[in-house]
Amino acid sequence: MSVVAAFTVPGNDFLLGWTLERVPEMQIEIERVAVEDEDVTPYFWAAGGDFETFEAVLEDDPSVEGVTTLEDHGDQRLYRVAWKRDSKGIVYAVSEVDATVLQATSDGTDWSVELLFPDDEMVSEFQEYAATHDLSFELRWLHNSAHPEAFGRYGVTDEQREALVTAYRMGYFEVPGEASLGELADELGISKNAASARLHRGYSNLVENALIHDIL
Repeated sequence: MSVVAAFTVPGNDFLLGWTLERVPEMQIEIERVAVEDEDVTPYFWAAGGDFETFEAVLEDDPSVEGVTTLEDHGDQRLYRVAWKRDSKGIVYAVSEVDATVLQATSDGTDWSVELLFPDDEMVSEFQEYAATHDLSFELRWLHNSAHPEAFGRYGVTDEQREALVTAYRMGYFEVPGEASLGELADELGISKNAASARLHRGYSNLVENALIHDIL
């Protein structure tokens, strides 16, 4: 039976700890973490700070091999980071036990992380890895589920859920639409580009975790 758990993790034990110590005003949201062989590649959104300063600090981060900007929506950007192979942290524990990052956001100091584990045994292996590598975290809650696709709001983050639910209630999805993207953005207090990005990421997560999951 799969297990979903929520943790609070210090920045230095998860991702971008060195960078976030120097630019704590930047808000980070993990889009996904790709794992191939032993390489861990995080994709994340950044907002709330000066991007030039953030990117300069990120380039100097000793755990970072390289940075690519994938999308720029003015008030937020999507990045892909190549991690140095000798970097260690809880994100490596996640890859070791075949867990999935459902949600991860940083407040500039700590990370709030939700993980999906294949079973109880993988949770134990995760704890052993963390203990062996002297990694710290605080467990906030843990649930078992026979239907993992139902957890984490189908992998939708709080911001994506807010955008999708608000769009639905405003009639954005009606044909013809009862609200425009601009009106939705105004209601959410964000730019049109940011609203569009949240909706599309939310669509993607819903399809992957609600529909593709059933097919597989």
